[in-house]
Amino acid sequence: MPARLLDLLDQALVWCEASGAVSGFNRPAARLFPRLRVGEVLGPAAGPMATAFARGDADFDASFEGRRLVGRRETCEGRAVWLVSDLGVPGEREGPPGGSPPNDADAARDDADTPGSDADAPYDRAATLREYQVTLKAEREHSAFLERAGAQLGGSLHHGRTVRTLARSVLPLPVDAAVVVLPVHGRRSSWHRAGPGGAEASGQLPTEVLDRVPPIDDALSGLSPGAGPFPADELRDLTDVLPPHLTRGGQALVLPLSGSGVSAGALLLIRLPERQGFAGPDIELARQYAARAGLALSTAALYSQQAQTTAVLRANLEPRPLPAVDGVGLGAAYRPAAQALRISGDFYDVAPRPDGGVSFFFGDVCGKGAEAAVLAGLVQQSLRTLALTDTAPVRDLHLLNDVLLGDDSRFTTLVTGTARPAPDHGLTVVTAGGGHLPPLILRRDGLVEEVAIDGTVVGILPDPSFDLTTSRLAPGELMLLYSDGVTEARGGPSGHALYGDERLARALAECQGMPAGAVAERVELLTAQWLGGRPHDDIAVLALQAPPRPHPAQDVP
Repeated sequence: MPARLLDLLDQALVWCEASGAVSGFNRPAARLFPRLRVGEVLGPAAGPMATAFARGDADFDASFEGRRLVGRRETCEGRAVWLVSDLGVPGEREGPPGGSPPNDADAARDDADTPGSDADAPYDRAATLREYQVTLKAEREHSAFLERAGAQLGGSLHHGRTVRTLARSVLPLPVDAAVVVLPVHGRRSSWHRAGPGGAEASGQLPTEVLDRVPPIDDALSGLSPGAGPFPADELRDLTDVLPPHLTRGGQALVLPLSGSGVSAGALLLIRLPERQGFAGPDIELARQYAARAGLALSTAALYSQQAQTTAVLRANLEPRPLPAVDGVGLGAAYRPAAQALRISGDFYDVAPRPDGGVSFFFGDVCGKGAEAAVLAGLVQQSLRTLALTDTAPVRDLHLLNDVLLGDDSRFTTLVTGTARPAPDHGLTVVTAGGGHLPPLILRRDGLVEEVAIDGTVVGILPDPSFDLTTSRLAPGELMLLYSDGVTEARGGPSGHALYGDERLARALAECQGMPAGAVAERVELLTAQWLGGRPHDDIAVLALQAPPRPHPAQDVP
């Protein structure tokens, strides 16, 4: 029974914690004690109740603000409940605190509350206390149900799992079947049904069927706060959703599921004829559940949309697989800072050329996360388009600079170029630099050289300067391109030291004789070990290698 029904009682009820703090009171108590406040310890505002509480008395008979009050204290589930009767102004009859005119029943009740009366006063108090206990128990059960259901609904952000959980967790209300109907998409609506014993089913409904079931159609459109209870026979058109025994008699209730003002679906509850029909407290509890469920469902829907958007971005922004090109060894490693999104502001690309070599670019845009990844995607698409025109690397940088110029937040560092097999089985690598870190070359003797390429950052200046550099790689030698996520990785024993250029050069020297793929993976692994699980910037590594010189054929004796 809802607590507001206590307002209909004639007696004033005040319930307190063991400390004397007021937990609540009904309307008659508010009239007798207008300055009483929830949370405050019984004091002058409570009049004789406070005096009795201080003395440890179980009852009182005293005057308060010109009226004679008789009270009794009962204990219910660890709380003190004061039942107070108003005997009116001494010397005259008064009606009950509710203000109704006096009558024989009021007089009898007043006599019953008068000490020493022959009327059965304990009976009235006991009945009121029992009613309060029933009310308190029901409210606690409802609160426990909503708490459990909320925990279940919040356990996943997967939209499909949230729909199934929503249908299952409402069954303890109790109902014989619960159906979640989702908003129309492509002239069809998905639904999921749960029933006792774990029986579940799912499917889709065409809009033509929904049009014949106005309660659900209105709830999905947000035009109705809900419909019901109404005869379940009105759902007979839902033959694919509800078995015949669920639409034969009984009652149905439809509630909208909404979150942030947008319809997330509709909830259909069904009770068979064997059960008592939906009553006021049941409907109110179902509405409270639907409000929580709608928020959980809309949150899951929003998360699913974001996850799908991220997946599309990732599919278009992740580096393409390296091609297999005779005469050019390739290797790469890629570790975005935002591991959950798997998208990065570092980028690279390698494409075969008609002359047997490859064209490549490697860069790092400003910023981090999704914003940086989108800019990286723009740069990559621009460079891939320029590659179709077969322009020179420096010319590509100038054209890209024109594309990015004008927005201070859009700039990138970049190395672009070509690698062509040489007659001596080596590689000729031509690079143009736009403010990026200098590539490193691992020679056959284990020495590591830095390739000096000057150039301004791309997208900053209207008249930039970009230089071209040509490097010769003998068979087995390798060029490494890397992002600042490697050299600026903070970690080590102190947790704050930079990985640095020298440590990277030493690590590269130890990779002598290793193929390009293994070198890229080792550099990324050593960087990750240095970080020790700490947050990091985007990390990308690209290795270009001249294949080892073939061994001369051995003569067979």
